[in-house]
Amino acid sequence: METQGPTPTSSTQSSHGRAGQSLEAARGQLRAMSGLTDTSVDIDETVSGLNTHRQVLVTAAVDDPAQVPTVINTLAQLGWSVNDHEPDAGIFVRLRLSPQPVIGDIAKEEGWTDAAYATSTDRLKQLVLLPESAVEKRFGEWPGSAPDASG
Repeated sequence: METQGPTPTSSTQSSHGRAGQSLEAARGQLRAMSGLTDTSVDIDETVSGLNTHRQVLVTAAVDDPAQVPTVINTLAQLGWSVNDHEPDAGIFVRLRLSPQPVIGDIAKEEGWTDAAYATSTDRLKQLVLLPESAVEKRFGEWPGSAPDASG
């Protein structure tokens, strides 16, 4: 039977020969990470004029506040590994805890100096945007490798 083109894979190579992992594989990896609940990985698209921009939003609830610095880095790397569409608008990390710390402040302490975030409400305190250039500097060319499975 004749095929109609390459089919996507969830391994380390996409149908386009890129490294990283598919969105579905990233979702599975995130669900399997210990210490995280209520997880999701999504690609958000915005259109400005004739240009489409994408960002990857990685979300989780964390029980142990001491894990937050490591989790920010792991989720950023996970988002950067999604090879479906390049996240030229960056990686959004959303972490929910109780009480809710300012995730952006913690990201800055971890060396994400270009992190963008707001602190006016608990909901906004959950979010930090890591720009594409900062993520590429830390993890290399897109798509990067998936984080260690032991996460």
